[in-house]
Amino acid sequence: MPNILQIKAGDLNSVLKAKSPYIVLCSCNNINERNLNTLANQLLFDNELEAFEARKKLSAKKEYITSRFLIKTIISHHFNISYHTIRLCFNHNLKKLQAIVNNQPLPISISLAHSKGMVFFVINEENVLLGVDVEYQDSDRDITAVSESYFHPSETKSLTKNDHTRFYQLWTLKESLAKATGQSIFELLGQNTIQIIKNFHYQLGLHDGFQYAVLQNRKVLPSSGYLLNLESALLHYAE
Repeated sequence: MPNILQIKAGDLNSVLKAKSPYIVLCSCNNINERNLNTLANQLLFDNELEAFEARKKLSAKKEYITSRFLIKTIISHHFNISYHTIRLCFNHNLKKLQAIVNNQPLPISISLAHSKGMVFFVINEENVLLGVDVEYQDSDRDITAVSESYFHPSETKSLTKNDHTRFYQLWTLKESLAKATGQSIFELLGQNTIQIIKNFHYQLGLHDGFQYAVLQNRKVLPSSGYLLNLESALLHYAE
């Protein structure tokens, strides 16, 4: 039986009052396309604007703005620093997202994932091995063909024909482990994930058709995270 991570509705104030690690799930599908560029100019650093503009898909632009806005807002509150002094950069050598202030990375861990307009992330004030993933649970996907082609034989054997929940639990754990360890997902797909993650704390959950997972190497995770309303969070920022 997996460790369950509950997601409860809350506002940004609830998240800011919580203790690290901060766990957030948020849909960005309702962002008005006409407001995207204005939001980007208000909320993104120069390097982030370049990354935003490089994204061609509308959904990717929405996910990018949402993740950067929420992550930087939480970090700003946690460290009591100005939102506009924080820039988020992906360190390709370390294979992780970092928060940079005055050209120095903050001593925190961030992991981020998104799927079909759903953004999921965790921020830990400690420097830990941390990984998250979120995937839309597609009930029409041929999980037997995928698992037989890519999964470890014992994992394939454990799946029944239509056990999409179990399939996506394994998939999100593999993606989370890849992010936490800096390995390629292709290195991990064929390995026995349940055996590998015995040295990690992990939790799983399902919300509105989206399967999510969070995994880290130290400290037991909280039992719940927050589902945020983006419009309300943006109003909080405007105040």
